[in-house]
Amino acid sequence: MKIRLIEPEPPGTHVWAKVLLPRLGLPIIAAALKTHGHDVLVYNPTMAPIDWDDVITSDLVGLSSTTSTATTAYQFADDLRAKGVPTVIGGSHVTFMADEALEHVDYVARGEGGEQLMIELIEALAGDRGLETVAGLSFTRDGRAVHNPPRAACPDLDALPFPDLRLVVGADKIKTVPIMTSWGCPFDCTFCSVTAMFGKKYRFRSAESVIAELKDKRPQLIFFYDDNFAANRKRLKRLLRMMIDEELAVPWSAQVRTDVVRDQELLELMRDSGCHLVYLGLESVNQETLDNYEKAQTVDDIRRAIKVLHEYGIKSHGMFVLGADTDDVQTVRDTVAFARENRIDTVMLNILTPLPGTQQFEEMDAEGRIFDKRWELYDAHHVVFEPRRMTPYELQMEVLRGYMRFYSLRTWLRYVFTFQFTKRLLFHGWGMVIVRNWRRDERNKAFIEALRRMWPRPTPRGSVRGVAQRVDVD
Repeated sequence: MKIRLIEPEPPGTHVWAKVLLPRLGLPIIAAALKTHGHDVLVYNPTMAPIDWDDVITSDLVGLSSTTSTATTAYQFADDLRAKGVPTVIGGSHVTFMADEALEHVDYVARGEGGEQLMIELIEALAGDRGLETVAGLSFTRDGRAVHNPPRAACPDLDALPFPDLRLVVGADKIKTVPIMTSWGCPFDCTFCSVTAMFGKKYRFRSAESVIAELKDKRPQLIFFYDDNFAANRKRLKRLLRMMIDEELAVPWSAQVRTDVVRDQELLELMRDSGCHLVYLGLESVNQETLDNYEKAQTVDDIRRAIKVLHEYGIKSHGMFVLGADTDDVQTVRDTVAFARENRIDTVMLNILTPLPGTQQFEEMDAEGRIFDKRWELYDAHHVVFEPRRMTPYELQMEVLRGYMRFYSLRTWLRYVFTFQFTKRLLFHGWGMVIVRNWRRDERNKAFIEALRRMWPRPTPRGSVRGVAQRVDVD
């Protein structure tokens, strides 16, 4: 069967958007389908344009989506269905919004295990089994949505095929190879959909399996996709020692928590195995907000982590989430000041975004605080809800100004005149360009102006103004 898989391009951008990192769901599915003898390719517009002449001659098209790419994915599906091409969609957003997705596609793949679900769906389409036997599948029968029981979590990650990046059109542009070694997270931050999608229990690949993939791909740069790469320190230490012993130590980066700096042995192994950058989910410099997020870390933990990482020659990319009920305008300003004072190398100032499947979405939706459900705006760059201690306009503008202060021309010039010709200089340059382009985008300007018109005065501290209407920027 001819199958084409598509990962729509995200609408938002940030300082690390220049690093091409395809999500691994579709390459895993593609590898499994290829093993079963199917003709399969993956299209990702960040790598290469989609060849629609090729796609429309497929027997089945699979789409993967996050919340921010759902709108584009639905548009693709509508066009394909109009041409008689069967479509199936998977990903975190449609897992929690299956009925919505069925308005656009023939089938919805809920939860994880998409590689096995796709094989079973193909068998059903060939008449070898019934659709109702495919766990995790949603479809429409006689005008009624049918949601099969969920698929069980994968018990053995070593059984999954290695993601086949060679099946991604334009894969020659991938310089940093993404590797996933674990799923799940027990911390359950209120704004995060990871636990709803993959569960609160960590599941790990064996070190031997990861080493085998590294030997197969021989990357020159690695990004470990895990939500918390250091979740099991004993297991991670063994993996890093094996990388060193097998001469697979190349520059790598990963997402970790601030508690990684409590283990000196681990830090030494990270440094010696090639770690040059970590992505830190710092979230906030407001302790009340950290507690609200159930983050299980303190502001002092953040401060110490950045300092210790720098002592080991490891750069830090700080990821903040701004707009919690305990945040106000000053919180945003304090966050940028903190990042600059503590010399965080690069930052993302994400606007709190209530994603379907999260506790935060359910609570805000019930309170009528979400004023826009156009999913393309759910990219952490647009305010789509009413904060308690500032207006949506205030939050939007403070985050934009915060980016301008951090990625400022003055800072960039300081690096130039002090001869700091490193990637930090490069990423700060990209940061300036990205912020400038975002501000100049006509739709973004219209969105900001609409916020200003709807919320012309500050929100009184500790209150919500009430249910808002959608911001119209069309």
